[in-house]
Amino acid sequence: MESRKDFTKNRQAMWRPLEERTYRYKKSAMEFFCPLCRTKRNFSINFRLSPMNFLQMILITALFTGLTYSWFGLRGSFIFFILWPIFEFTRRALYKKEIPCPHCGFDASWYKRDVKVARQLVSDFWTDTSEEAQATRQAHQDEAVLQELAKDQNSTSSSAYF
Repeated sequence: MESRKDFTKNRQAMWRPLEERTYRYKKSAMEFFCPLCRTKRNFSINFRLSPMNFLQMILITALFTGLTYSWFGLRGSFIFFILWPIFEFTRRALYKKEIPCPHCGFDASWYKRDVKVARQLVSDFWTDTSEEAQATRQAHQDEAVLQELAKDQNSTSSSAYF
């Protein structure tokens, strides 16, 4: 029976991420490893509003209140309560956009809700990726053939003049 240290060493030796050199974020909100492809991941956006967002909302409210003071008076400051859900929705939408892994297609939020849907999303990601790869390969092959034909035409047309 293997000891715990040997098991840990073997596990570390077998660890191979799908992407070894990923983009590094300077001020990431969260760092973790993708559970499916073991690639190091980062979230650059936190889903909660930061103090900077509240400052932005206050400044926009002050600007709007100043611009519409002659019509609304101080009642224009209630725009703050309209801006708050807009900022909240935008922040959460940007966060949700970062959840799926760009390397394997694993989406933790869907996995938490419904495992079958998460599996389907990953398989769709891989079929789309393989179709894109085939289309890219075909485009490169077509481009190479066109370049070869252009070379042949240039060589035959230039030799006809001499």
